[in-house]
Amino acid sequence: MYAVIMAGGKGERLWPKSTRGKAKHVLAFGTRNVMIHETIKRFKKHLPAKNILLVTTKKQYPALRPYISSLERKNVILEPEGRDTAAAICLAALTLERRFGNVTMAVLPADHIIKDSAVFFKNLSFAKKIANSQPCLVTIGVKPKYASTGYGYIELGRELSGYHAVKRFTEKPKKRKAEDFYKQKSYLWNSGIFVWSIDSILTALKRHLPNLYYGLKDVVRLEGKKGYSIKLSSEYSRLKPLSIDYGVIEPTSKNKMHKIFCVKAGFDWVDIGSWSSVEEIYDRDNCSNIILSNARLIDVKNSTIIGERGHQIGVIGLKDLIIIQTKSGTLVCNKNRAQEVKELVRKF
Repeated sequence: MYAVIMAGGKGERLWPKSTRGKAKHVLAFGTRNVMIHETIKRFKKHLPAKNILLVTTKKQYPALRPYISSLERKNVILEPEGRDTAAAICLAALTLERRFGNVTMAVLPADHIIKDSAVFFKNLSFAKKIANSQPCLVTIGVKPKYASTGYGYIELGRELSGYHAVKRFTEKPKKRKAEDFYKQKSYLWNSGIFVWSIDSILTALKRHLPNLYYGLKDVVRLEGKKGYSIKLSSEYSRLKPLSIDYGVIEPTSKNKMHKIFCVKAGFDWVDIGSWSSVEEIYDRDNCSNIILSNARLIDVKNSTIIGERGHQIGVIGLKDLIIIQTKSGTLVCNKNRAQEVKELVRKF
């Protein structure tokens, strides 16, 4: 198995901790090391370093270098610029095919917190067994802890031998629909962790995103040769950002002839995608607040307050707030609108 770690996202929903010069992968939440380091370390317990690849952008690579020294340079695939996960996965899959043929590929983002690596890899190994048994795509689904509007959902179909067929995928639903999903046992969170053979994912990319597939296939043939970087940049400049979920996973799930299966996660999982997800990591005080700062509070409830050392924060008579203070900026928002931080960042 080859693990492909995606570290190209900007992490705009984690502003102001995550900025253009400091992506979220080099932040630490509830762990000793930053998230990218923890993700690589998790895989190194079960895979040789030569089987671990990283996909990131040229802009983000310098900031990541201190934390990925255990990987060989050839195992770092550089995108000219971020074009979301469909392009990153297509480039990685084509690169693996060129180097090693039809191997098994596990792909996941770099910003997940997974505490039990043994169970995690047990689930991945089971997913690998399914992926190698027939042409299919396999995902890991997580039992919802609450009615999240920040995660996509997987509706499970028929139960098979320890796993399920996938009936459909729903991306980041509105609050009412998320609450309906949460009440039903047939829905899981979409973790964004996938396992498939190279042939299976490339067949799906060719079917649903032919321009992306054929454009990058022509480029990857030049890997290691003169002109590769220039042609890759030219190809990426024509691509529109598109996630693998929208571009491949959802349309594949709608066709009964094409198989997608789901393995239920047996491990604790947190996707640090927004400030709301941080609540799943830290303990609360008697008023349901998470305080990671030099703060003084009067009548404050159910709020998250994070600040730099030496900076004092005072809050009076408020509830359901997120307050994040750094040297580069300060965020104050209602918890119910944490997903909108991305839109706010784009106004600066």
